[in-house]
Amino acid sequence: MHLRIIFQKYFLYLLTICIGVILFSCFDHSKQPFDIQGHRGARGLAPENTIEGFRLAIHSGVTTLEFDIGVTKDHIPVIFHDTSINSDICLNHDGSQILTNSMNHPPFIKDLTLSEIKLFDCGSLNPNISRFPEPPRKNIPGEKIPTLQELFDLLGEYPEKNIWCNIELKTNPNYPETLPIHDFVDTVLDVIETNDRVSRVNIQSFQWNILEYVRTQQPGIVLAGLLGQSSYKAINDSISSPWLNGIHFDQIGGTSLAVLLEAKHYIDIFSPSWKLVTPSEPLFLGSSIHEIQEAGFKVIPWTVNKTHIMKQLIVEGVDGIITDYPDSLKLILDELDIP
Repeated sequence: MHLRIIFQKYFLYLLTICIGVILFSCFDHSKQPFDIQGHRGARGLAPENTIEGFRLAIHSGVTTLEFDIGVTKDHIPVIFHDTSINSDICLNHDGSQILTNSMNHPPFIKDLTLSEIKLFDCGSLNPNISRFPEPPRKNIPGEKIPTLQELFDLLGEYPEKNIWCNIELKTNPNYPETLPIHDFVDTVLDVIETNDRVSRVNIQSFQWNILEYVRTQQPGIVLAGLLGQSSYKAINDSISSPWLNGIHFDQIGGTSLAVLLEAKHYIDIFSPSWKLVTPSEPLFLGSSIHEIQEAGFKVIPWTVNKTHIMKQLIVEGVDGIITDYPDSLKLILDELDIP
């Protein structure tokens, strides 16, 4: 009789596990389509953050264009990765090298007007040919730094594709090299709202206090918390990382999920370096993709260019991937028959 009771309990336990697996399987298949995010457009295929690069990314099958925003001296949001004009990416209009100032620093976007920014050629250089070999990458001489408005105009040419935008606000709490944060954010939000894109963009940032501010100004925008391989690290026992809006990583549990739960009222998507959510990696922060999703966050890691890592993350259940090669990611998803 005793063995029979044990057997019944064991059977019920197995039945519960099986039902859980079935329910999870059903839930997994009902997710939204996999999010193919083209990093800076399609950085591995064309000059980053340029209109023709974005156009190529659209034709490569992206569902979301990921890009970076700066704001000019005359308060125009432009699409560029750095807070200053990067001489590895851009040339002067006559093909000459960009000069630095007395502090050996190229000009900041915040100190240039839009007309001045439009003089740079940001399509003739490949910043790292060993990382972005040619082919498949092709330079497009003469490409200019686009405005956010010009990007929205481009998307207007493809209304049937319903392409989203993942907009990174490019700031740095350690080096205030942009307009004041509230001015910066308000300027970007104005262009988003004017173009009726609130429901078709998300805003991401490594600097989480910016995300909290965006939530107060425009609650309808989806927000993504970026996390790098060191941006979560506290300065010391009493001072938290300047990136995490006062959240002290070690004191609230020392895992990525613990940090996210502290910011749950203003973060919807977790976008970490992929190594931070991969248990086999030394940099793993102790929370699995499934655990983070169960807590209510989507997981979309960056920047994944190796196809075997793409496959690994897809199998582990990420909601999307940010990549320099959206064409490769699309091929893998088609191979795995994932919509």
